[in-house]
Amino acid sequence: MTPRVLVVTTSFPEHDDDPSGHFVQSHARALARAGAAVHVIAPFGAATDPPRDRSPLVVHPAGGASLFGFPGAIARAAGNPLRLAGAAVFAAGVRRRLRELAPFDRVVAHWIVPGAWPLVTGTTAPLDIVSHGADVRLLARLPALLRAAIVRSLLDRAAHFQFVAAHLRDTLAAALPRGLAERLRAASHVEPAAIEVPDVAAAAVALRASLGLARDERLALCVGRLVADKRYNLAVAAVAGSASRVRLVIVGDGPERGRLEALALASGVRATFTGALPRREALAWIAAADVLIHPSASEGAPTVVREARALGTSVVACAAGDLVCWAETDAGIAIAAPDPRALAAAIHHTAMAGS
Repeated sequence: MTPRVLVVTTSFPEHDDDPSGHFVQSHARALARAGAAVHVIAPFGAATDPPRDRSPLVVHPAGGASLFGFPGAIARAAGNPLRLAGAAVFAAGVRRRLRELAPFDRVVAHWIVPGAWPLVTGTTAPLDIVSHGADVRLLARLPALLRAAIVRSLLDRAAHFQFVAAHLRDTLAAALPRGLAERLRAASHVEPAAIEVPDVAAAAVALRASLGLARDERLALCVGRLVADKRYNLAVAAVAGSASRVRLVIVGDGPERGRLEALALASGVRATFTGALPRREALAWIAAADVLIHPSASEGAPTVVREARALGTSVVACAAGDLVCWAETDAGIAIAAPDPRALAAAIHHTAMAGS
């Protein structure tokens, strides 16, 4: 009999070109390839909408997109606190879908909070939790007693945790009482999120040609949500101070875009801001670049870095999450201090190495 697996997530691509939560989709597809009938509850549409056939998956809308959408719940709530109501909408939609779809042989919750707690704590099937980073940072900011109660309730339910980075597990364990931390480590493992990287070589060649780069000019790229903790201002300043001729392309959108555009103009940086792009096009830009600049302050296992390395693109990053560990075994990743001069030197070295 085919096992039924339910995936609950606050981020999932609504269509093929949507870059949101593609790693969750990749994980769900892997479960389906392993022989499960996989149903996904995701925050778009409304809980009264019919399920969507996304073969081999069945996706059930639950509402809540006003909060759980690009460029992330925190940024959307900061821009408009009324969007916080989307959390209640999504929670109600999840409860409705749980009643409709039960029973399951297994439940997979992406993000400890709110995916596992409190959304699926009432289910009885074996529970797997995938932690991506924002959930650990949220738990770390909660009062110690509440944080411990949440983790304890999930462990008492015999949940198993997958942390996409060792740094995330270590961070959460350090914020828990010793005994609870030991239980968490015993009930968890570290494994990066699943990703799928299509062939974008032809598109990459076309994109690079479209820029009309000079023979001695290198292409640097930033990809992601344009929010403060990504620190793309450091990338702009580093390109401005690089000893190499560097053209900068920034793929993505968010509340920091206006400031970054103004900084690039004031710094004399040749910069192109593409806005948010379909995932395949964003991947083509990564493949077209000589170097991906990733100066983010808070990370777990950054997917964009893994995509860049899968596509053969070098990376200059600041120390965050598991990046330092990755750099120890991957010469294509250079770690620099979060300082424009240090980043500029690393960009120049990487550009010269690839020339």
